[in-house]
Amino acid sequence: DKLDGKQLAPEIWETGIIAVGSLVGKLCQQKLCGLQQEVERGVETILRGLRNAQEESEVIIYLLALGNAMLPETIPILLDHAEEGPAALTTVAISALRQFPAQHICSKVKQAMRRIFHEKRKNYEKTCRLAAAEILLDNHPLPMDVINILLATSEMETEMAKFLLLKVQDSLQ
Repeated sequence: DKLDGKQLAPEIWETGIIAVGSLVGKLCQQKLCGLQQEVERGVETILRGLRNAQEESEVIIYLLALGNAMLPETIPILLDHAEEGPAALTTVAISALRQFPAQHICSKVKQAMRRIFHEKRKNYEKTCRLAAAEILLDNHPLPMDVINILLATSEMETEMAKFLLLKVQDSLQ
């Protein structure tokens, strides 16, 4: 009904959009992405909805759907929201990026995660900074990334520093 443009109750609409993202992701994982007209329609519905979303809560729903779809071509959109959005959108966008397999975490993604972790453009919430560090450490980290994260732990709260130190130890093993 949503794909046909019908008005739905907000709870049904939210669940439906997130489910469409999941369905698109599952079909694309099974190499059926380009073969199904419904997949293209679902992706277009999510992207159009994201472009037209007026309220932060709407944007969050569409970002969750994009995260579920895990389409590599949507990474630039997620990066934009991760770096430039308000705290809630940054959190959701980084969380969506964490779901992508390592082959899609390219240098552009890593650069953005470095800027977020080191707070180059603005101040980010702790959870966003930790998630950015996790993306860096979980996806073939450069030695300099590991060193910079370790150096940054000296200026962090104890819990954050311990978490990152354990994460570094895990990635080194």
